[in-house]
Amino acid sequence: MKRNKLIVPMIALSGLLAFAGMTASPAKDSDKEKPATPATLTGEARKALELGRKVLAVRQAIANPQTPGAMEAVTALGLDSRHYVMVRGWLTQQLAGDQSILDASKENTPKAVKDRIAFLHKAIRAIDLE
Repeated sequence: MKRNKLIVPMIALSGLLAFAGMTASPAKDSDKEKPATPATLTGEARKALELGRKVLAVRQAIANPQTPGAMEAVTALGLDSRHYVMVRGWLTQQLAGDQSILDASKENTPKAVKDRIAFLHKAIRAIDLE
């Protein structure tokens, strides 16, 4: 069964937002008429938008660890004490899955998985040591 790549980050983000008290409220009729822009967002909505962008950047970094700025995306969110546990858990779970692939496929492990394992070890170390 193939897992949708958006499920884990979206669950993590929704859990984090609920924990932070940023629950979604029903849209008003006036909200439907005007598209939200950064200038029209409340302070709480701006914080949620920024957090969402950081979560998506971490997801992208995990998917493509060789891209420039991948480690910076992880540390930008992981070094924030409010989000450390979420990011550390996410990285650890991804590492466990990739390690399982490595253990099962041994010499046939795709290079992308080996590269991601190396990246995940470095990323976990980076947010743990700061």
